[in-house]
Amino acid sequence: MAKNKHLSDTERKTIENLLNEGCNLTLISYTISRSVSTISREIEKHKQIIFPSCFNKSNPCLKYDNCTNRFFDCFKTCIKAEFKKCEKLNSAPHICNACETQKYCRCVRYYYKAEKAIKEYKEVLSETRRGLHYTEYELEILNTDLVNLILTTKSIYHSVIVINKRGFNFKESTIYDQIEKGLINISSSDLPRNNRTKKNKKEPNKDYKRNLEGLTYEDYNIYKDNHPDAVETQMDTVIGIIGADQKVILTLEIVEIKFLIAFIIDHNNQEEVINKLNEFKNVITQEVFDKLVEIFLTDNGSEFLNPDKFTELSKNCHIFYCHPNSSNEKGSIENVHEFIRRVIPKGVSLNIYNQDDINKICNNANSLYKKALDGKCPFDLVEKYIPLDKLKILGFKRMDEDKINLTPYLLGDKNIKNILKYLNKDMIKKANITIK
Repeated sequence: MAKNKHLSDTERKTIENLLNEGCNLTLISYTISRSVSTISREIEKHKQIIFPSCFNKSNPCLKYDNCTNRFFDCFKTCIKAEFKKCEKLNSAPHICNACETQKYCRCVRYYYKAEKAIKEYKEVLSETRRGLHYTEYELEILNTDLVNLILTTKSIYHSVIVINKRGFNFKESTIYDQIEKGLINISSSDLPRNNRTKKNKKEPNKDYKRNLEGLTYEDYNIYKDNHPDAVETQMDTVIGIIGADQKVILTLEIVEIKFLIAFIIDHNNQEEVINKLNEFKNVITQEVFDKLVEIFLTDNGSEFLNPDKFTELSKNCHIFYCHPNSSNEKGSIENVHEFIRRVIPKGVSLNIYNQDDINKICNNANSLYKKALDGKCPFDLVEKYIPLDKLKILGFKRMDEDKINLTPYLLGDKNIKNILKYLNKDMIKKANITIK
């Protein structure tokens, strides 16, 4: 692979030319001697969006006909706009450079253009090398409103989007760089994942300890390949402290949109799990539940032990089990568990919490704008899977974008006292949470 850290202008032009010819990422990687991941990140970072024209007053937004605030070209500035997505974009390299039908396509199109990528790269490079070049007002907003949002949401990406809606042009990558250099009023220790260290763990035995014919992780991958449009939901539990009389949190995640659903249950056993899922099903209707659990991925915990109990809930349920000690195989739900842990860290009993507390965490987590969702939040997309009126019955609702809180203070004094009851200062620091 190339020794230089940054792509050259020539390499970017070569990437564009090969994409125009319909070459895949592997061939491009071989041609310019760069890793596939480097090329994939380059395309994702610098791809440009082209909207379909509004010729003959044809608006491409799917919500246009029923929108009360519609006007010509309104989709270009509306954050709630939704567009028809071309199925071809589901496959790498996720752009339209070589598509033969692009001329007549009514979907939103994505292109990689070397000239634009080079310009954006040089602008960012110049900006980071100059240091801070803000007006006094921009600097004040940066060190007050933006910093406060980052501290409460624990998301630079979300915070930058919210502040930029006021007419600013802060950039996520620049903010990260300036935090690292200590140029603004926030430190790296205030960000998630800061205290994580890589440990060399012994490779665990991944052999299944029971017969799971047709339900293994390999079977899961086969089913996904054969049913690319199937909805995948991952399931897990979050434990406070171990004990027969301890509550746990049952978590579900609609993987495609990162939507977190969580329920507090009194005991960590399969009867409690099935009862809670049955209550959930009764609210959202059997039809909706059937769709959500077509692919149901979980681990080998005792609370999920009997697969027949889940298929009794839905004839459309295809449950699969990860290999033992392989949480990375359901990495999507493991990642959203971080939102829970930012509010209630590990090692703290869950017995004082109720469903309203858990709903608050879910609502704040599901209202965060995410890069993986093209700048939308899970709540923007969930209506495709679960009707909003059903979610409202369950207590799930979208939060104001500038009032999101994913710190221990979300649940008030009772949460702070509970954390201090179980964790000392060193444990709190290790959990990467802040308690004043």
